[in-house]
Amino acid sequence: MKQWKLGWVSVSVLALFAGGASSLIQQAHSQGASLLAQVKARGVLRVANTQASPPWSLIDDKKQLVGFDVDVATELAKRMGIPKVEFVVGRFADFIVGIESGKYDMVIAGQTITEERKKVVDFSAPYQAISVSVFTRPSRVEQFKNLDDLNGKRVAVTAGTTQEKFLRDKIPGATPKTYENGTLALLDVSFGRADAGVFNRFVGAYLAQKNGFLVAPAFDIGVELNAMSFRKGEPEFKVAVDKALAEMIADGTLTAISKRWLGGQDMVAALAKYAK
Repeated sequence: MKQWKLGWVSVSVLALFAGGASSLIQQAHSQGASLLAQVKARGVLRVANTQASPPWSLIDDKKQLVGFDVDVATELAKRMGIPKVEFVVGRFADFIVGIESGKYDMVIAGQTITEERKKVVDFSAPYQAISVSVFTRPSRVEQFKNLDDLNGKRVAVTAGTTQEKFLRDKIPGATPKTYENGTLALLDVSFGRADAGVFNRFVGAYLAQKNGFLVAPAFDIGVELNAMSFRKGEPEFKVAVDKALAEMIADGTLTAISKRWLGGQDMVAALAKYAK
């Protein structure tokens, strides 16, 4: 890596600005400032996502992080008056621990709102309404008509998701196979190393089309409401997030983002139908 030599004046100026920014952040922490105040003092919103869950977040051919949740996070930060977004890679199984430890400020990764999660983190208003479906190889679709048909079967799920919890709680006769991300899980369904899988319907359909996986949806289980999560007890932060999200819904921005990434589907219409 090329290193540049700076004169003492340039170094002093840089140090002055860096020191000023650092002191603002330290002051915010020392005074017990709210999360919103800390983020604004830092000028950076740290957002966690998997970076391996297309079309929500993925690394594209140009080695850039892109996707539905990436666009949502970038627009959200802009409307909250935060100049920069720093994306932090994470896993569903670790997202809540990361929030509690301060590794990032919030998670924007299609987390489902559950009462269990609400005990340890707070959620924004819903920004996604997602159908959850059972996928299998096309030749086996007729074998899977309802949840009872998953008993005795190897069922692929992404570790730490509500789909994994649902499978373990509601279908004890199934054998869960957990994976780091949906791509790996659906790949094993395609190859027959798992009999079926439980996935976000958008994710399953997207991965099947993009990668040529031999899978198809057999039936839908239900609809989940997803939201952005952050540490508990931060009312100012929640108000700012919900206000920005409401603006994105009202002016058509969320519709445009969803149509871009979800095959023309309008997430706002889905929210209007299910987020009562």
